[in-house]
Amino acid sequence: MNFKHIYKAGLGLVVAFSALLSFQSCENKDDVDGAPTISNVRLLDPASADSSLSAALPGSKIVIQGQNLGSVLKVYFNDFDATFNSALGSNSNIIITIPAEAPTKAVDAAVSNKIKVVTKGGEATYDFSLTSPKPVLNGLYSEFVKPGGTIIILGDYFYNIKNVKLGATNLEVLSSTEKEIRAKMPAVGAIDYITIEGEFGTAKTNFKLNDTTVYMMNFDVPVTTWGATVCYGSAAIIPGTDPQAISGKFSRIKQVDLPKTGYEDKWVLSSCYFEFKLPAGAAENRQFKFEHNIVEAWKAGKYDITLNAGGTDYIYSFQPWNSTLYSSSGYMTSGWKTAVIELADFKSSSGSTIADVSKITDLKVSFNTPDQTIASFNGSVDNFRIVAK
Repeated sequence: MNFKHIYKAGLGLVVAFSALLSFQSCENKDDVDGAPTISNVRLLDPASADSSLSAALPGSKIVIQGQNLGSVLKVYFNDFDATFNSALGSNSNIIITIPAEAPTKAVDAAVSNKIKVVTKGGEATYDFSLTSPKPVLNGLYSEFVKPGGTIIILGDYFYNIKNVKLGATNLEVLSSTEKEIRAKMPAVGAIDYITIEGEFGTAKTNFKLNDTTVYMMNFDVPVTTWGATVCYGSAAIIPGTDPQAISGKFSRIKQVDLPKTGYEDKWVLSSCYFEFKLPAGAAENRQFKFEHNIVEAWKAGKYDITLNAGGTDYIYSFQPWNSTLYSSSGYMTSGWKTAVIELADFKSSSGSTIADVSKITDLKVSFNTPDQTIASFNGSVDNFRIVAK
């Protein structure tokens, strides 16, 4: 046996084994990043590449910047696990969309206000707030509210509301949810804008509450040149002293066994060529509004509202009961409610809309039941008006 050859062969195996161990050691070392760090957060938009964010809305696309981010395993926003495509990132960037469902301070005051990134090399955190959208004020349940009554404000993102104001007066907030605020009207009536102030922004109505100066027909001011409240139609006009009144006189149909008819004089209210002095403009920029109070479930019949402009009639049929929402229960209101109709929805017989609102010289409101008799109806209307959007 040649020990010299055995020695050389054994030495060769030892060297080879040592080299293999060294290679594996280097390979394992390359698999593990250093500890990750986060140095900046910016929007994905290239135009904002040099900006730095400390807060953003859920749903925003952002870039997390730092070091040793290439082996990212998890990203959390306020401890909410976010999905991402690691192929879009690099050692110094993570491109990610903040989850729309991630909790914000608006819904959980105890959120961490942090981004957390977990990689193979460890984890890093970064102070970052998830903000909420500014409040959106869609309108009021009723734009007329009696002194001491309840103002119902409708909209969205009503988070952390601090104040509700009528003009400069702070109102008592009775309740608040994400989509509705209820506040108490002062004991003394007022005409002014409603403003809501929250942690994430402010919103204000573009109309004044209880504004009786904007009207076409409100039964308190005549719409005839000879001083009559209406030109024709004998629908009942109820005194403003009635407990149901919202802002002076109003019209009410309260009747049983309403016959099947397309016209009934005691259900009609109309002007006759009256200068309403509305500002010029197309229908697309205006809304038709009025208050209505439907006491009993309404399941048949309609208010045909006719506007005459330049000698042409434009009609809208108001029948809110005619929808899947009220098909079984019927339509009722909780006291007075403001109806908001796009003026462009008033159509002529040819399907056209009003080209110039200033040409409107007549308003007729006619309740009718052409298709069937109605066992009972109790509905009131008031404050017909056309306003800017």
